[in-house]
Amino acid sequence: MTRVLMTIDAVGGVWRYAMDLGRALAPCGIEIIFAGSGPRPTHDQQDEAERIGRLTWMNHPLDWMADKESELNTAASEITACAQRVGADLLHLNLPSQAARLETDLPVLSVSHSCVATWWQAVKASPLPRQWTWQAERNREGFRRSSAIVVPSRSHADALRRCYGPLRIETVKNAVALAAGNAPAEPYVFAAARWWDEGKNGAVLDAAAARLPWPVMAAGSICGPNGQRMDFAHARSMGELPHRQVTA
Repeated sequence: MTRVLMTIDAVGGVWRYAMDLGRALAPCGIEIIFAGSGPRPTHDQQDEAERIGRLTWMNHPLDWMADKESELNTAASEITACAQRVGADLLHLNLPSQAARLETDLPVLSVSHSCVATWWQAVKASPLPRQWTWQAERNREGFRRSSAIVVPSRSHADALRRCYGPLRIETVKNAVALAAGNAPAEPYVFAAARWWDEGKNGAVLDAAAARLPWPVMAAGSICGPNGQRMDFAHARSMGELPHRQVTA
């Protein structure tokens, strides 16, 4: 059996990606060890992960939640120690910054779902502030250290190349596994995101909701881990929902 150590977080879309991928790989004789960082998962998330593979949690923060680079000093050693402990054959990192300063002979696949540099370029349309330039440098180091780089869309690949220069990138399109349903369509608009993230454009969705004949149902957290907040005036906020309720 092949063992893959996959780093995850419980805050955004990486969790869904990791769970669906882990579930799909299990019948192929691949064992997944989920190694999380950042805020702890909910009980529902923990139960889901443990039905698919093994779950462990590390002590370093997510890179975009760190105020200074020194907070990530233990990331490489924690990941390496975890890989040795579980006998991993491959590292699947969902933050390319985690590949920086990694000392291991294992192959390293880095998946970039987003990063501070591309987020800032897209949302703020201005250069990355000086206090955040270390974020770009750490990602650049992680990309150099990676055996392969994967992204969920061609547009994100283009954004990475604008920020980091020429990179050899493979695109594996983003998707969520949904069971076929027979329920009749109903007259409403459904959207799901971490709405506190300015990049999700919740304000535009809320403005559109004021002009639509159908209600707009917005599932997802409106409060972020660093004090961010998005309040809906016209869309109906449903709050954070377990994945099974979202798909239902």
